[in-house]
Amino acid sequence: DAQALMAEDADRQAQGIKGPYRFGQNHAVDLSTENSGTWNDLADGTRLWRLRIECPQALSINFVFTEYVVPEGAKVYVYNDAGEWLGAFTQESSAGASRMGVTQLAGDAITVELEVPPGVQSEVHLRIGQVTHAYRDVLGLMKGLGDSGSCNNNVICPEGDDWRDEIASVAMITVGGNGLCTGSLINNCANDGTPYFLTANHCTQGANVGTWTFRFNWESPTCT
Repeated sequence: DAQALMAEDADRQAQGIKGPYRFGQNHAVDLSTENSGTWNDLADGTRLWRLRIECPQALSINFVFTEYVVPEGAKVYVYNDAGEWLGAFTQESSAGASRMGVTQLAGDAITVELEVPPGVQSEVHLRIGQVTHAYRDVLGLMKGLGDSGSCNNNVICPEGDDWRDEIASVAMITVGGNGLCTGSLINNCANDGTPYFLTANHCTQGANVGTWTFRFNWESPTCT
């Protein structure tokens, strides 16, 4: 119920409650390579698993792999009906963790596709534990811009030319599956490139940081 959720958001804002900008409703699910989707065998021995997820009237969909274990050579893709896609996600994509968040794709239906090389299917453990139905058009909101104040600069304009390194450090974060925050990579005194990320304290409350997604270089294509 988008209207009810927006009313809740407005009430929280009126009370001055801080937190990520909520755009979606999280749904707990249990969708895995063992209990959902379809398996097909290709001529070269590759096994192909596909799972279609539909959220009627959703403006975008994102989700969390609560189990993400794929062998070397396996590839995971996510795409929508408009032909937009994410991936390939591989063994390296989760940085050794067994959980991983996947960012938004526009529309009310997505397909998750897994390619497994011959002989290693038993090593695959994919499970989606949360699907987020977006009731706000966050992709359009972020692309549309225009709501900034007169004191805010469009970073693609010449005013940003002296700050390109700093601009590149900023990311839009999906927190907890259904909220947006921002932050930036920062270096340390050792100057060793450890990827520390600075964000607001209210973005981290109760959040599983391991399932956050970070979208860098989200900029307007033109200065106008």
